[in-house]
Amino acid sequence: MGTLFDIISIPFGYLMRFCCWISPGNNYLIALIFFTIIIELLLCLIFGIKQQKNMIKQASIAPMAAAIRKKYAGRDDQVTQQKMQQETMELYQKHGYSPLSGCFPMLIQLPIIMALYNVIVAPLQNMFMLAGKEIDTLLSDICINHTELLSQAARDQLTKGQSRLAQVETLNLAEQGKLAILDGDAGVIADKLQGMSDFFPNYTAFGIDFSTNPNAALTADTIASLWPLLLVPVLIVATMIISQSLSKKFTYQDPTIQQQQNGCSMKVMLYSMPVFSAYISLSMPAVVGVYWIYRSVTSTLQRYILSLIMPLPKFTEEDYKNAEKELAGTSKKTSKKKSGEDGEGHKKSTAKYAYNEDGTKKRSLHYIDDEDDGETAPAPVVKKNEEDDKLAPDVDPADAPVMKDDKGSTEYKKKH
Repeated sequence: MGTLFDIISIPFGYLMRFCCWISPGNNYLIALIFFTIIIELLLCLIFGIKQQKNMIKQASIAPMAAAIRKKYAGRDDQVTQQKMQQETMELYQKHGYSPLSGCFPMLIQLPIIMALYNVIVAPLQNMFMLAGKEIDTLLSDICINHTELLSQAARDQLTKGQSRLAQVETLNLAEQGKLAILDGDAGVIADKLQGMSDFFPNYTAFGIDFSTNPNAALTADTIASLWPLLLVPVLIVATMIISQSLSKKFTYQDPTIQQQQNGCSMKVMLYSMPVFSAYISLSMPAVVGVYWIYRSVTSTLQRYILSLIMPLPKFTEEDYKNAEKELAGTSKKTSKKKSGEDGEGHKKSTAKYAYNEDGTKKRSLHYIDDEDDGETAPAPVVKKNEEDDKLAPDVDPADAPVMKDDKGSTEYKKKH
C-alpha cells in the first residue's frame, strides 16, 4: 500500500491527464494552467470562502479590538497582557470569531500540495498508474541496456534510489517513440505505456525542453541553448514576493501581527521563502517551477476576486472613537456591579487598591479593573524624621505606645 500522498495523488493524476488531453498539442505548460485553475477553484470553494467569511468577522470587530489594545497601552507586564488577552477572547467569542479557524484549512492544503507535487515529478506512477515494480523494471532496463537514453543527472538520481528525473525523461522518450527498442518485460511495459499516448505530455515550449532541470544550463556547453530555464527561478522569486505584497491588500491584517511583520526578522522570513523555493527549483524539472509561478498568480487572483464579492468592512476614525466610548461604558457598568451600595444608598466600594507614597493611585495591573470607579485616595503619607519620634517632656515613657512593624502589620502595646 502506498503512502498517504501517493493515495491522494491518484485523482490529481487523472486530472493532469485530462488537462494534457484538452491542451493544444498536449503542451504541458498549457495543461498546467488548466490544472492550476481547477485546483485553485476547488480550494476556493472548500476553504477560500470560509476563510473570507472568517476574515470579515475579524474585521467587523476591529474597532472594539483596537479599543481594548488602547485601554491597556503602555502596560507590558504579564498580568496586564493576560487581562487584555482575556477581554479580546471574550470579544471573539461574543461575535463568533475563532482565531484558529484559519489554520485548519491551511493544514489541510499541505497534503494536497504535496500530492500535486507528486503528480508533476512522478508522472509514470501518478499520471499513467504504472505499478512500482513496472517502473523499476522499465527504468532499470533503460539505465543498463540503453544508457544513452537518460541524462547523467537522471542516472545519478537512480543510483541514489530516486527516479524523479528519470520518470520525466522516460515519459518524454515515450512521447517521441524512442521506447520501441526495448524488449522483454521492459518492452511489454513500454507497449502498455504507449497505449496511453493520447495523454502524453509535451514538455517542449519555445524550443526548450522544460522537463530539464534549470541547473543544467549552468555549464558552459549548455548555457547558450538552455539559459531561458534560468528565468524560472527568477520568476518564482518575483511572483511570490508580489503575491505576498498584494495579498496583504486583499486580506485583513491584524494590527498586532502587522507590527510584528514590520520587524526586520519577519521581513527576512518573508523574502527567504521565495529565495529558498527558487533554489530548490534549480534541481527539479523546470515544469515544477512553472507550476509554482502559476499557483502564486492564481492564488492572488483568487483573493482579489473574493475581496470584490465578499468585501471586508471599512471603518472611519469616528467608528474607533465610538468603540472606545462603548468599551468605557461597559467598564463602568462592570465596576458598579463590583462596588454595590450601603444601606443609605451610598456607594460601598469593595475594590482593593494600591497607592504610591505621594497618595496617587498606582496603575498596577492587579487593580486595573478598579481604576475608574471613583475611589478617593488616602492622604499622602509623610515620613517622620528622628525629631518626630522623640516624646514630649511631660509624657511618661511607660505610658507611650510603641509600634511594632512586622512585614507590613502594625501592633500597639504598652511598655512595662
